[in-house]
Amino acid sequence: MNLNAIKKKIRDEGLMKSAGYYSNRVISKLSMHVVGRLAAWHGQAKKNRIVFKNREMLDFTDNPRALFEYLEEKGYNEKYQIIYMVSEKKNFRSRHYKNVKFVTAESPGGFSSPAAFYYGATAGYFFYSHNSADLNRFHRKGQITVNLWHGCGYKGASLDNKNIPHSTTMSAFDYCLVPGQVFARSKSECWNWPKEKILCMGYPRYDWMLDPGNDRKEILERLGFHVEPDTKVVVWMPTFRKSVLTGYGENEISLPYQLPGIEDPAQMAQLDRHCGKEKILLLIKKHPLQTGWEQENCYKNIRYVTDEMFATADVVLYRLLGVCDGLISDYSSVAVDYMLLDRPMAFVLTDLPAYGQLRGFVFKDPLAYMPGEKVYDFGQLLTFLTHVREGKDLFAKERQLLLLEMHNPCKDYRGRLLDFLNIRCM
Repeated sequence: MNLNAIKKKIRDEGLMKSAGYYSNRVISKLSMHVVGRLAAWHGQAKKNRIVFKNREMLDFTDNPRALFEYLEEKGYNEKYQIIYMVSEKKNFRSRHYKNVKFVTAESPGGFSSPAAFYYGATAGYFFYSHNSADLNRFHRKGQITVNLWHGCGYKGASLDNKNIPHSTTMSAFDYCLVPGQVFARSKSECWNWPKEKILCMGYPRYDWMLDPGNDRKEILERLGFHVEPDTKVVVWMPTFRKSVLTGYGENEISLPYQLPGIEDPAQMAQLDRHCGKEKILLLIKKHPLQTGWEQENCYKNIRYVTDEMFATADVVLYRLLGVCDGLISDYSSVAVDYMLLDRPMAFVLTDLPAYGQLRGFVFKDPLAYMPGEKVYDFGQLLTFLTHVREGKDLFAKERQLLLLEMHNPCKDYRGRLLDFLNIRCM
């Protein structure tokens, strides 16, 4: 347990509530060893049981949800029992699917149901996106564990994966997904894991983003945004620099508004005016770990989107990305993903030297793998937005040259993965 995280929890929630949380953590750990071991010793891996595990508190999102929805839509749940582990089972009582069960794991109170460890130990297929939380620690012979992962970007992974290869929650998998060959090499080296276990098949969520049926007007209106047909929509998704959530700070970089390239309120106001002039709706999506942003709702042409908004509207982020006219990012994996749409991109690199020194990069020359406009100052940020309005895409040719190195494109990412794993519908 992280000592800083414990101190922060006590400070934020009080001693009694924090004590209850960590007591539940201890009870869950004991349950894991008792139930998990018994299931592993006396149970068996059930080939018709598929288990999903998201990151805590972001239950029904990202790659696990994308794959789950595909299974349900195509009728796989007629043949397979599907277990979806969530932070609070009660929140999913209104969702009714045939042969699907939601089970509590990593609740806000620190509790995981004994059923979670039983299903984790006896799953025929166990899919997870961030870490497995030891829920499949006692997996049986014949069980296939797939790390769907949550993205491959530019930033170095050593801080995220400092316990690998010994961590049972991160690297105890039969297969892990990456977008393309260049990431298979980097992940294999970082995790000290055989390259043949790294599958260059892309992510299930890509099918959401690339869906030709995505309705821009409907998606935006469900999120509360009403725009004219000729309005350009650009999304800004910076990676996180510093956060106090769980007592964890990525590095010592701290920026006004936590937006690289924005130095003061006057620039935010100018950015808002520029977006209005160019008829652009600029959507800013924080990283889930980012904190400390202010004045989020005082602009006409800049809007913030949050995980809470997506949950309330039942809209997934990658469908929103699929209807945006351009992306602003930096070192985040979302920039790699967005390449598949073949649309304008900008990389805000105002803190490139500091970030490289404190966090590091996957690539020796990260700029060579950034097929978009490089933004080093506020003026260049405004220029990129003007280019989006004018239909200028300065890096289209570079994107095409990099595409097959960074991706392995296909028309059905989820179907391809299921075929590889020999998971067949009736």
